[in-house]
Amino acid sequence: MEEEANIAHQDSNTKTLMPILAPYVGMEFRNSDEAWSFWISYGAQKGFEVRKRYTNKSQSDGKVTSCRFVCANEGHRRQDKRDHLTKRRRAETRTGCQVHMSLKMDRKKGNFEVSEMVLEHNHIVYLPQTLHLMVSQKKISDLPAFEIETADDAGIEPKAAHELASHQVGGSLNLSYTVQDHTNYLPTKRQRGMAYGQAGSMLKYFQDKIAENPSFQYALQMDCEEQIANIFWVDAKMIMDYAHFGDVVSFDTTFGTDKESRPFGVFVGFNHFRETVVFGAALMYDETFESFKWLFETFLKAHNGQQPKTIYTDQDSAMGKAVAEVFVEAWHGLCTFDIMQNAVKHLHDEKNEDTNILSDFSACMFEYVDMAEFEHKFDIIRKKVSKQTWLDGIYKLKEKWAECYMKHVFTLGMRRTQSNESLTNDLKIHFKSDFDIIEFFIHFERVVQGKRDNELNSEFDSRRSLPKICMRRPPPILVQASKLYTPIIFEAFQGEYEKSLAACTKALEGNNEYLVGDFTFKEEYKVIGDPSKQTVVCSCRQFDRTGILCAHALKVLDLMNIKLLPPQYVLKRWTWEAWIGTVQDNQGRNIAENPMDAMLRYKFMSRKFLNLAHQAANFPECTVLVDRALDILGKQIEDKVNGCTSTDPCTVGTDDLFTGELVFW
Repeated sequence: MEEEANIAHQDSNTKTLMPILAPYVGMEFRNSDEAWSFWISYGAQKGFEVRKRYTNKSQSDGKVTSCRFVCANEGHRRQDKRDHLTKRRRAETRTGCQVHMSLKMDRKKGNFEVSEMVLEHNHIVYLPQTLHLMVSQKKISDLPAFEIETADDAGIEPKAAHELASHQVGGSLNLSYTVQDHTNYLPTKRQRGMAYGQAGSMLKYFQDKIAENPSFQYALQMDCEEQIANIFWVDAKMIMDYAHFGDVVSFDTTFGTDKESRPFGVFVGFNHFRETVVFGAALMYDETFESFKWLFETFLKAHNGQQPKTIYTDQDSAMGKAVAEVFVEAWHGLCTFDIMQNAVKHLHDEKNEDTNILSDFSACMFEYVDMAEFEHKFDIIRKKVSKQTWLDGIYKLKEKWAECYMKHVFTLGMRRTQSNESLTNDLKIHFKSDFDIIEFFIHFERVVQGKRDNELNSEFDSRRSLPKICMRRPPPILVQASKLYTPIIFEAFQGEYEKSLAACTKALEGNNEYLVGDFTFKEEYKVIGDPSKQTVVCSCRQFDRTGILCAHALKVLDLMNIKLLPPQYVLKRWTWEAWIGTVQDNQGRNIAENPMDAMLRYKFMSRKFLNLAHQAANFPECTVLVDRALDILGKQIEDKVNGCTSTDPCTVGTDDLFTGELVFW
């Protein structure tokens, strides 16, 4: 009796207003919810499941007047008339247990009083070790729910996430839910995410992103029935990346990803490590000229009207028409991979026995730098093909894919939408066909973040390791380039410099004019230099295409005794300083990539708490100290949160997170 009375006094949610004459009889609660919480706690301590037997409400005001809470084994299951037809009957769980707690409301006091209580079971109770398996004790509170959702957003399977959570609390016995509860919670989370419907949930997602970072932008195009047709979005990092690396862009709509299989398109490019960066994304209703025109105009508006120098797409005619109308300052190229795929379909058929026709077509695309040679070789291919419809069509677009017509085009070496294809492959690995639109957005974020993590890894590795200079006594120009360029660009530059050492020159009649080539002069290029202006122009025009000087130009620079790279030949987008510079969004605000939001604060605090727990766990005295400190801190936080209002939110500077002091009362 004394033990049970002590249990009642220890319950933090219970307030005893009068002496206990019998076990719990006469105990008072502020409301029925508080009484129910007590009954759940009591069931946990004694090892039995609980449930509500009945709740009576007043017809006049709807308030609860009386209720009874019972053991889950109370009563007996009704006999099913179909039992004689059932091969395997359900196991019996009801034993007619009489354990219960009845309460009545005292209208004068406004609280509830225990009027009757029976505590003797007629069945075996559960072991303490199985507490977490009892239905009435299972609960996913706010913090575990947050961690479950975070793990799901990160693509971690429920079983693995549950094992991690178990390790963090010292075993699955200390969790208030099972792996099945974890799995069952996820559909509930998704239902909440779609609580406002497809369109409403999407708008809420975008508004939440804007709340995290005001530079996040989205745009919607409505159809004639005022339904959302096309969707475009871009985050702060995408805007910053485009400002630094948006000179060459590729775009295509590769596949449908969401539940409605809408075409999904991404704008991507190269950063200074020649890795993929994303400039924007779109879900489209259709692939018409009007849709593409709206999308491209919206893309430019989000990026302050900054036109790329070059844009690559596939052969879609509607897309090409929209590119010509919107990207008026850009050269439009066609993806060579897409062209070769079509070439395989149209050129390599059963009637054509020439197995070299595809390699001949590939040579026209990549190898021939002389237009006359290209025309001659292309005519040979024509004679080998019986049906020339596709071949004639692609020939009309030769300026968009043939090497000899692209000498002047700034491409960075990009000839296809391979960046999109790399991103697409990553998306296909993670995406599922039954994703709703919110899941689609979240998983797309995860894939993009993976690309950004790779970028940071490259940045870290390149700063940790010294550049590999092949020469024992490197010339000043190589030393200079190793300090300016990122490693992958420096390797390309060093390769050109090595070629320049083996190059031969023939002086022409003009001042500082040379023919430069290998020792056989099978391929030679005319190079014109100007020592006073420190300029050099090569007929191969490699610098115009890639932003890296060719071996021929480097040879003539050396002949003119210019031992360092002139500033005009150091393209910032290939250097360490490519990221330097403030970028503004289209509202004129300076963009901050990662403002200190709630998620970042949570991560920061989690690390500190986990480190503290790890240090204290091995020492009982330290564990008690931490426990008491957290109780005090919890009270302070509760008072602080209760003192904050929506109109006057509590704020703290990010520096305060690292310098704040804990106040003990």
